[in-house]
Amino acid sequence: MPKVVPEYKKIAIEKITNAAYDVFTNKGYHKTTMDDVANEVGVSKASLYSYFKSKEEILQTVTKENLNLSFTDFFDNKDSLNPLEDLYNYIVEFEDTIHLNFEMNSLSSHNKEISIVNKDLYEKKIKTLTNFIKRNQIKGNIQTNINALTIAHLLNAVYIDLCMQLIIGIDKTKIRESWNNSISVILEKDTQDNQKTLNKYFSNF
Repeated sequence: MPKVVPEYKKIAIEKITNAAYDVFTNKGYHKTTMDDVANEVGVSKASLYSYFKSKEEILQTVTKENLNLSFTDFFDNKDSLNPLEDLYNYIVEFEDTIHLNFEMNSLSSHNKEISIVNKDLYEKKIKTLTNFIKRNQIKGNIQTNINALTIAHLLNAVYIDLCMQLIIGIDKTKIRESWNNSISVILEKDTQDNQKTLNKYFSNF
């Protein structure tokens, strides 16, 4: 009989996904095997299949539980501009994790279940960003002449561009400059108050 993970199902799944997250970020999703995950957990491969039917299903759970939560946690219920800098520092410090987002997205073209998960994650991300921007527009931190949803899409595009630059190895000094310039456009309220708004953001870091 295959060795069974000794925890209850919920705890066992959490243990497996945490181990898979470590292996995926170290080796990359495509190079990781179910044997690699099993070895990281300390169980047989057969035990993994009693909880997950495939490596793709593990990635699906890892993305939902780890990557999306880490993104939305930066912006939920925040009405200051600090989360923008916190997000930048997180991405740069833990750049290995962003590969999983791109690999997860690439699987959408041939996996309907993962496509559904990705759509759900995307919608939650845009909703979180939109609400964050609305709160900061009320506070006077972000321009109001562009609606919050549009700015949310722009901010998400800047985030994706930052991730791509890190993946392909652009110099981090140039990435930082690109981020600052992009954020300055998003924060810009009007031509007269522009410099005051930017100073308020950048003087904190």
